[in-house]
Amino acid sequence: MMHPRLRAVLREPLVHFLVVGALLFAIDRWRDGGAATRPAVTAPAQPERRAIVVDGELRRWIEDGLRRAHGGQAPGAAELDEAVSRWIDEEVLYREGLARGLDRDDPAVRKRIADKMAFILEQEIVIPPASDAELRAWFERERARFARPERIDFTHVFVAGGGAEAQQRARQLLARLESGEDPELLGDRFSGGQRYRGRKPEDLTASFGPEFTRGLDRQPIGAWQLRRSRHGLHLVRLDRVEAGSAADFAAARLDVAKEWRDQRHAEQLAARVRALRETWQVVER
Repeated sequence: MMHPRLRAVLREPLVHFLVVGALLFAIDRWRDGGAATRPAVTAPAQPERRAIVVDGELRRWIEDGLRRAHGGQAPGAAELDEAVSRWIDEEVLYREGLARGLDRDDPAVRKRIADKMAFILEQEIVIPPASDAELRAWFERERARFARPERIDFTHVFVAGGGAEAQQRARQLLARLESGEDPELLGDRFSGGQRYRGRKPEDLTASFGPEFTRGLDRQPIGAWQLRRSRHGLHLVRLDRVEAGSAADFAAARLDVAKEWRDQRHAEQLAARVRALRETWQVVER
């Protein structure tokens, strides 16, 4: 006979939230079990479909979790029984939640479970170390990724707008800058700040537009020049240009090995997901 208190709990509307919480908590415990791996709760035979088996292996797993939580101290019998009872309640709510499709009704829960499944697949992937020849061949195909691009440091004073009045203000500010006034005290506020360091030309073009960056790296160091961007007018002082360099296998070998492995890992994970997908029939309506 169902305990009256449990019957009252199951009638509460908030039980759905408890189901979702228990589902996430149970999955997290399964993933973060540490040295002790959660024992598999296998589906029982059809006549005992609703059976929840609590065996010695499960009790040892719960006991190990309590030991880790208490710094290695063994739990007492009552504490262990209470923890097992909580696990049973969680398992009941978890299974009922799945049976009622709550994992599908909540996009966050659905994504969490999908992420956990992807994590399991990732843990099964083993990438053997690449030979030097493999890495060199892959490096040659991906050489452009490992070249060091040119980088630019500059300071600017922003003038909002682009009309005649803004241009007049910009010329006046240019004269003051060339006379040695502090750029931090001049101009309009710009969300990106006044000083840019170590920026790649292509990133600056994406942020300011091609007109702003055209010839910027050839501007005399320390000189102020008026430049126009998609945001308005800028008085720009070029502070430093760090020349780019071609890709070098020896210098980039560690990065090459990591990116090679990451790419192989992503390819194998995608292949495993495709293999799982082939076991399902997708019906489009």
